[in-house]
Amino acid sequence: MAKYKRSDYELLRRRCAELKEAGWKQTSIAQALGLTEGWVSRTLKKYKENGEAGLVWRKPQGPACRLTQEQLKVRWSNFDGHVTCIN
Repeated sequence: MAKYKRSDYELLRRRCAELKEAGWKQTSIAQALGLTEGWVSRTLKKYKENGEAGLVWRKPQGPACRLTQEQLKVRWSNFDGHVTCIN
């Protein structure tokens, strides 16, 4: 597998979509670009579902908050601006 900089991946996603539109198989795309078949498959799935917007890099969101809105209100209403560590 080839080594790419983080900034190269959006271009690689676009190239994957172009090659797929030209009739290439996923395996051939992965081999030609030095990527895994799984990466190519996920990229093409995003492209199929979202079009060009699916190829744009987005910062990962992280886990969803598990507190309810009420719990958040209570938590922040008690916050006095000082952070302490609890061991």
